[in-house]
Amino acid sequence: MALRSRSLLALASALLALSLPARADVGLLPLTSDFDAEFARAADFLEEGRRAEAEAILGEIRRRAGAPAWDARVALLLADDDVRRKDPAAAAARLENVTATAIGLEPYRRLHRARALQAAGAPAEAILEARAAFESEGVFEGRVEAGRLLAALLEKRGKRSEAAAVLARTSAVAAGSDLAATSIDRIRLGRAMGDRTAVREAARDLLLRSPGVDRAPGTPSWARAEAAAVEARLSAADRGRLARGLLDAGAAKRAAEILRKDKLSAWPEGERALNLYSLARAQRRLKQATAAERTAAAVPDDGTRSVWDAKLLRAEIVAERLEKKATAPGDAAWEPVLAALEALTAPAAPRDVAAAALAQRSRRAAEADNFEEGLRHAQRLAALSPEEDPPVEPLWLAAWRTWRRGDAAETRRRLEALAPLSSSINFSRRLSYWRARCLEKEGDARHAREIYAQLAAGDPPDVYARYAQRRLPESMPRRPRPEVGDPTVERAAHRRTDELLRLRLFREAAAEARLLAPSRGRELRIAEADYALGRFLSAAAAASRAFPEMGTAEEARVPDGWRRFYYPIEEGAVAASAAREFGVDPSLFRGVVRQESVFNPKAKSRAGAMGLAQIMPATARSLSKSVLRVRYRRAFLYDPGVNARLGAAYLRKLMDSFGGNAAYAAAAYNGGPARMTRLIQENPGLEEDELLESHPFRETRTYVRRVLLYAESYRVLYPEPSTAALAQQDAADPGVPNSRAGGRER
Repeated sequence: MALRSRSLLALASALLALSLPARADVGLLPLTSDFDAEFARAADFLEEGRRAEAEAILGEIRRRAGAPAWDARVALLLADDDVRRKDPAAAAARLENVTATAIGLEPYRRLHRARALQAAGAPAEAILEARAAFESEGVFEGRVEAGRLLAALLEKRGKRSEAAAVLARTSAVAAGSDLAATSIDRIRLGRAMGDRTAVREAARDLLLRSPGVDRAPGTPSWARAEAAAVEARLSAADRGRLARGLLDAGAAKRAAEILRKDKLSAWPEGERALNLYSLARAQRRLKQATAAERTAAAVPDDGTRSVWDAKLLRAEIVAERLEKKATAPGDAAWEPVLAALEALTAPAAPRDVAAAALAQRSRRAAEADNFEEGLRHAQRLAALSPEEDPPVEPLWLAAWRTWRRGDAAETRRRLEALAPLSSSINFSRRLSYWRARCLEKEGDARHAREIYAQLAAGDPPDVYARYAQRRLPESMPRRPRPEVGDPTVERAAHRRTDELLRLRLFREAAAEARLLAPSRGRELRIAEADYALGRFLSAAAAASRAFPEMGTAEEARVPDGWRRFYYPIEEGAVAASAAREFGVDPSLFRGVVRQESVFNPKAKSRAGAMGLAQIMPATARSLSKSVLRVRYRRAFLYDPGVNARLGAAYLRKLMDSFGGNAAYAAAAYNGGPARMTRLIQENPGLEEDELLESHPFRETRTYVRRVLLYAESYRVLYPEPSTAALAQQDAADPGVPNSRAGGRER
């Protein structure tokens, strides 16, 4: 077999020179001098299966550039395509006679060649390359993968002891799922070798460094048994460590069971307070409030921060109990809780504990309609943590109650007092709009119009831009969109990530980007890689960290290319197609889907909603007969096309129920149509802006604001094709309901 594999590699090496023509063919000439753009064009051709055209471009780039960097890029790109074409021998040969040192990817070249050699049946050579990648100097995110590959190759060659040593070294640098998988491999190999010491060490790593994995459904039974044997022999100190890890991993029940096994005196003195506090946290998560309060009260005062954490936890539990009893916030029963919270703001308290206590004090005062006291605590919190905005929603609600009582002047005073507390663009616009409404009600129409004009110019228009436009005497022209340059700056630190992105090795690029120091450039590279991998939620979060304007009426400042990372669309354009089928604005429906699932077809909420449009099974069941004309099946909800049709049909139904009002329909989609109907009936004649601000659920109020703004952004970023274009598409692909699909746009 080894002889045959070497022959294949030799043949591939001999043929390799023929795969890169010296010049591009006539149809592709002339190439531009922008090698990056031409390289990207070649990569596009490879993804489309147009190999010959890609090779022609890449051959011309190599000829013109005459540099090792471009030789390496071309080799890596074509080798990746060789693997896709199930020709690992060609990939291995292609990567043999180049070096990627010039582009900072030499460890990746060796790792990719090792994988190709393994697939081509050349284990001896694969071991050499995998070892070189594993032993490479400096930070290398692929080291764990290289170590596991090397160990697997060594084991197949009968070198079990060496493989076990490599896995042990790999485990030392692994984390998360990689650590768990490596630990399980170590357990398996140790068992095969009869090395009980190695098995116990690996099982201990699995147990303590990957809490909860030992009992996960996918963990082999023999690995679970070895971990259980190690757990039975743990010291009290290690049991406490395990329980804390399990609690952080979400396994509160098991954490509580472990922590209850030992007496306080059995734990190391420096961990007693921490372990008791952890037990109280676990009991609270298990809804054992009385037990949690009792445990928190028993935390010994050892001078550690756990004492402060336990006191805060206890105060929160008591406050929740008073809320459940519907005890009014100003009632005397609250005084001990408020006093306890105030004590937690002492100079000696950890800053985050003091911040949490101040947030609670501000909220409770606002709920008691003591705006001034709530404002004072919020101001203290802002001074304590100037890098973060204090929670201002309770104070906003206190100001809103004043508006509903008809006191515009007092409402305005409160809104103006809140303005310095938050840097949020959305919150600032909300305050400005209602400040203008107050001024208008007070008779100062001129100042009100000035504020409305500023708000109406929002791009994209949010709800406050829409409301402001309605209150102006004439429609405001849209501002010209500002010219914005590319915000990324290439630095030496970004070099490896940028090369991986150029090569479309997105998984590796995402991992390398996360190793970079915090910066806008880091976040944008994470966004690009995660977007390409379909990790839309992560990509959107990274884009938002890079540009605080994302998701606001100042978003037009951001280049459209970067905005699309925040606004993905569905594969095959099934949402837009479904929206058109049911007469719903595709941009509005995409805004709903963006808010509901960020276009994750497998999303599932805690309430049980599923799929792209987050449809509840009961809603799907009621719509299946009329929309799908078939009997309901739960699997429908995870089919993107079916889910989109159900979601669009449901949104159409809500639009009809609320007279075509998109804001009311969105509120009903989130909070339920019955609640929205009742709100309208209980507030006859109330304008839309007041009605939505009066919705009892903050989640729904936020939902409506986001969905309507998202819809405007989708309208700009993904404009609907003309009727003629749609007809032409249908004619080209007749009989296919979702033929108007465009895939993911970039």
